[in-house]
This record gives sequence, C-alpha cells and structure tokens, in this order.
Amino acid sequence: MTKNKWTRARVAGLAGIAAISLAACGGGGGGGGGTFFPASGPSAGNGGNNSNNQPAPAAVALQPLVGGSQYSGTASFGDTVSIALDQPAAGKLTLRFVDSRFGLAGSVSASYATQPDGSLLASNFAAVAGTGVPDALVAALAKLSLRFQLDGSLLSGSLAQVPNLKAGNGAVLQGEIAASNQGVADVSRLAGVYNFIKLTSAYNAKGMVQGAPASDFGQLSIKADGSVRACMGQAYVDGCSGGQAGLLAAEGDQKTYPGALALTLGGQRIGRVMVNAQSGAATLLADEFATTAADGSFRTGTWVLQSATTALAATALDGEWLCSQPELDPATGALTGRTQRNFVSIGANLLQTDTIDNDVKLSVNAGIGGAATSTVSGMNGLVAGQWVDSQKIGRVLLPVGKQTAYYIGSAASTGVAATPISGVCRALPVPAVSNTYASATVGSAMDIRIGDAHPTQPAIGYDQIYYKQGRYRKTKDSAGNDSTQWKKEFDDYCEAVGLTDGAKGSTVIAGTSLLTDPGSFTCSTKNAFDITALKSAVVGPRGVLYLTDGHHTLTSFWEAPNGGGPEVKVKVVKKGHYMDLNNASFWRTMRQNKFVWLKLPDGSAITPAELPPLLGLSNGLKDDPYRALLYFTRDLGYKQPANSTEFLEFYWSEWLQAAPQSLKLSAYKLTDATSYLQAIQAASGLMNATPDTTIIGSSGLTALQMGKLSTFDTATFNDLNTPMTAAKPGKLAYALDYRASLAAR
Repeated sequence: MTKNKWTRARVAGLAGIAAISLAACGGGGGGGGGTFFPASGPSAGNGGNNSNNQPAPAAVALQPLVGGSQYSGTASFGDTVSIALDQPAAGKLTLRFVDSRFGLAGSVSASYATQPDGSLLASNFAAVAGTGVPDALVAALAKLSLRFQLDGSLLSGSLAQVPNLKAGNGAVLQGEIAASNQGVADVSRLAGVYNFIKLTSAYNAKGMVQGAPASDFGQLSIKADGSVRACMGQAYVDGCSGGQAGLLAAEGDQKTYPGALALTLGGQRIGRVMVNAQSGAATLLADEFATTAADGSFRTGTWVLQSATTALAATALDGEWLCSQPELDPATGALTGRTQRNFVSIGANLLQTDTIDNDVKLSVNAGIGGAATSTVSGMNGLVAGQWVDSQKIGRVLLPVGKQTAYYIGSAASTGVAATPISGVCRALPVPAVSNTYASATVGSAMDIRIGDAHPTQPAIGYDQIYYKQGRYRKTKDSAGNDSTQWKKEFDDYCEAVGLTDGAKGSTVIAGTSLLTDPGSFTCSTKNAFDITALKSAVVGPRGVLYLTDGHHTLTSFWEAPNGGGPEVKVKVVKKGHYMDLNNASFWRTMRQNKFVWLKLPDGSAITPAELPPLLGLSNGLKDDPYRALLYFTRDLGYKQPANSTEFLEFYWSEWLQAAPQSLKLSAYKLTDATSYLQAIQAASGLMNATPDTTIIGSSGLTALQMGKLSTFDTATFNDLNTPMTAAKPGKLAYALDYRASLAAR
C-alpha cells in the first residue's frame, strides 16, 4: 500500500481492530535516558546474519522474571514501566516509571477491579511516598487510569491521561502497556523466524510529536547465537531485499530491566526487547529509541514479534473482540491522551467494527501496508485486511497468546488525514443465550426487570431524578403533618406501565406498598391500558436487553425508597429484535435507527463500549446538567409530542449549545434557585422563538415536530419553584432541596 493510501482521510473513529500502541518506546539506562545510537544506519546488505561483522558485546547473564505478580514492559509513548499486582496490598497495583522520555519518574499506586466487560481497571492513583514522583505528575494523578487484561503471562492495556512533563504545557499522553512476568534465561531459546509489526513516531527536543507516525510489518530471524536479520514488508529469506542484520544480546543492567535484551540492526542500537515466554512460544516486545538530530529531537516506537512457524487457520480470529486505540480529536486528528474502545466482530473473512459501516476484507497469513502496495503472502501468523471501499486503507493483525491480537493500521477523524496507529484486542468470552425477552413480538408490550436493562446513553439529568426522589420521600409537610406527596412514586409507576390515571393513592399504604410487589397497591383502571405511554427497549445479541427510552423513569424507580432497586418490573414496548446479530452489526443498526446516544455531557463522542452497564445513579450514568435543564423547560419551551423520537431532550440540548443559540450553563449557578430559573427561562425563550421549520440538532426533525411551543407559560414557570414549605412544592424546589440534602450527608 502506498504511503498516500496509508494516510488517506477517513471517517471518525476508524477503529478497525481498535488500537493500542502495543509495547512502547523505552530508553537507555534507568531514570531517564541512557545512550542510544541513531537507528537509521547503513543497510546491512543481503548477506548472512553476521554480514556486518558486529563485535560481540561482553557476556551478561539474563535474569528474567519467572512468574509472579511483577511485570516488566513498556508504554507506547516511549517509556519503560513495571507493574506489581496486589502490591502494596490485595486489590491494589503499583505502577513504576522505570525509564521515561517525558519526565515521568517514581511509583504510583491505585486499587483495581474487574469491570463488566471483563477488563481490569485501576484509577484514582496516588504517589508512593519516597519514590521520587514529580509534583506535576502528582497533580495529574486524578485523571490517570490504567485498563488492562491478563493473557497467561502477558499483561496488556491502556494507560490514559498521562501528563507530558517534558513538554510542560499541559499536553497529555496515551500509552498502551505491554508487559511480561515470564522471560527466558538464554537467547538461544528464542531461535526462529518471527513476524513483526512496528510503529514509530518522531518528537522534537521538547517532547512534542512531529508529523505522522510510520508503520510497517515483516519478518525477522533469530539464530541460536543471537544474530538477527530483519526483512521489512516481506517474508524472511537470507537474501531479502533491503534486509538488515544485527544482534540480540542481554541488556547490561539486568537488575533494572530483568530479562531484557538489547537489539542492534545495521550496526546501530535499536532499543530494548522484553520477552514474554509461555506455552512453548515467545512474544517479543521491542522498544525503539533514537536521537535523530543534534537539536535533541528523537524517534520512539514499538515492535511486537511472534513466531511465524505455524500458519493460521482461516477462522483463527473468528469471534467477538473488544479493542482499544488512542483517541483522536474529531476536528484536528491529534491524539487526545484518552483511549477509545470498540467492539469488533470477525467472521467469513470480514472484520466489522461498531462505529464504521464499511467492512475490512481479511487475508490470512499475509500482510499489507507501509512499503507493500498489495497483499504479501507467505506471512504465517499475520492477518492482513483492507477496508471494502475506494480508499482501501489497511490493517495488519498479529495474534499472540490465546486471546490477544495486536495490530497496525490507520485511524482518522472527520476531515483530517488518517493517522497510523497500533493497537490491541482482547477476545470476548461467548455468553450464554438468554431467551427471557425473545418471545415478545416487535411492537408489543413485555414485562422487564429493570436490572436487566442496559443503558443506550451515557448520562442522565440528575436534577430530574433528584426531584423525583425528593418527592418520593416527602411524608411530612413543613409543619410536621402527614403529607401524601410520597405517593407520587406509585402514581409514576402506574403511568409508566400504561395505566395513565395512576394509583391515585387510595390503595397505597405507608410501610406496606412496594414497587417490587405490585399486589401491594392498585393502579386505577379508569383509563384503558395505553401502550403509547410505555418506555421502549430492544433485544440485542444473545438476548441482552437494551433500554432505548425511559432511562430517567426507570432510574427513579431504581433509586425509589419504597421497594426500589433492580428487581422492579415494568412494561416496555419491544422496538427491535436483534438476537442473531454480532456485536458490530448490532451497534451499526442501533446507530442507523437512532436507538443509541453516543455523546458525553461535554459533547465529545464515545463508542458503545463506553456505555454504562446498568441503570441507577451509582452504576456509571453521568450527570448531564443540560438534560436536566430540558426537563424543567418541558411545557415552557416544548411539549413532548405523541410518539416522540428517542433522545428528544438530547437533540434539544445539542441545539441549545450550538451557535447561534450558544447557551452556556457555566454562566448560571445551578445550586441557586433564582439563577437556575433564569437558565430555564433563557432556554425556553430560545425554543419559543425559533422558526417551526428549524432542524433541531442532529435529529433530522423540525422544531415543530420536536414539540416546540410558541408561547411561554408563566404560571407553569412560577410553579417550578413553589417553596418546600407549601403543600405541593415545585419540581425545581424538590430537586435543589434533595441535592442539598445529599451534599450535607
């Protein structure tokens, strides 16, 4: 593939097999640098492995790790790291910056726990006293996170929001961690031919990235005496075109870098190699570093190598994967310091991702990209792919271990050039099929347990939930007399299950009636069952339930004081049946049908893998103040239309924040009733004044179709802040009072 094709622009989040920058770019001696020779030396020619007649280094005995909780490896932004699991205590890990190109040093520690997707996540890091952690790193630890997985003796993952202390300008790094706790005691055990994929990036003397990274693939031979030969973009033969010969020998400082090897090619030192030996095979993780100019600019990168002795079966990568890559800014294509994760499905020689609608056609035991303009066969152990479109941007995948695959390729943001990246994917286990919600027909009502419902949006308006919770708990008025306002919990439930006249309180008994026991209260049957009042859900792959409307209502029931929680059951309309789809096809369908909202409260995009696992306020749903604002503008700026679109309030919120409306909630104090009311009035006024034919946000619908009201209802507005001393306080008064009570706890 030509360089132009390799870097051609592509749609945002071109994840493919989603990317983490595999190992990293280590340096020389401990603490910050060591001495490296330039990597760009003369070609070694086409002779044998020792044609450059390199002098043999002084013999050093390898001292590899031999299992246990200590891992030694690399971070892809250019550092060598070590990770100790369950240190200093069970459930904690310690991350040490052993050798940094970006001013990082010392050890930091955090608790880690298994996540719903099976990964392990460490966050809320703290500096380990006495280890020399720089003050600027300490100040940034609140945002630092490490998500990782274990595959035998290989630890791989993503380290996000790492401050670039060398730059000192607020820049952040994202690094993919690759580390091993099991090496080899003798280089001769590594003899064989290996596939490799590599990615390197250039930095100026201040540690800021310069230009696009460069990627390539190929094969490398290691002889029993440690002599090596690399063939770029082609299968290994002794006389490969442009081949480079070199040597692999023990790193001199085995105490700092246990089991590490030094790699030279073409007479020049390339970097450090960490070994992961398991199941009779070895994965090599190579850090590359070179100073490229007198001004101190440098290039760093990583190689990942795996035995090429065995051809892969055509179905070797078939299945479901969860993949990680560096996130790119959608406007500039620059790295943000965050990690993007994607669902990837592979089968029938196609790779599909959740955020891109085009497929990647795969060729097993082949490579493509870099200098290779077409598929190169004879690469046992590699899988090559091109996007099935006119641009044909490529991917090269290298499976290692039992459930891990690394890759190189391109990723891009809308309107900017594609950026070469490297990445890693973890095979997802095959879950059992659930038939709980399989039999209901699309368009019909079905009873669901709200603990089974997976959210399809990342955030809710907490103040809407706080209004409900405040009211559900109001059993006394300001004078200490009994209040009936708490019975609203049961009215809301009855309305949510299609009995729009509610419970009306007559059969609701304090201390007896519970949402989890519908027999403990009675819903009015004055009005017939109304299916249009129900929230909605779809049934996804293998029977998993996804809520497409009603996140606020069902979360209110989850948090409710009288029988709330995940066991509450409600009726919803089944809007789709997608049990037989793979993960990628399912999320493509959800996006096309606008059944999912993939934006955070700040407007930044996420992928389906970042959606919270459950409803409720403590299970990952974030607080979106704009979404709460829209709740309070209901019947002032808009009225929910019959059969309204999913995520209606999010579209209105999107429109309010965009120019020329440019409503900024930062200009208001949302803990103060007067200021909050001003924000509500301002938002409602913008909605009232917009022409009926205006398209609202990305909904594709006009303001009139989205329920726009032309007049502002002053009486409804005044009711919002009816004080808590009144018999029936206002919605905003309840919300602010409940929020204040939480803050006081």
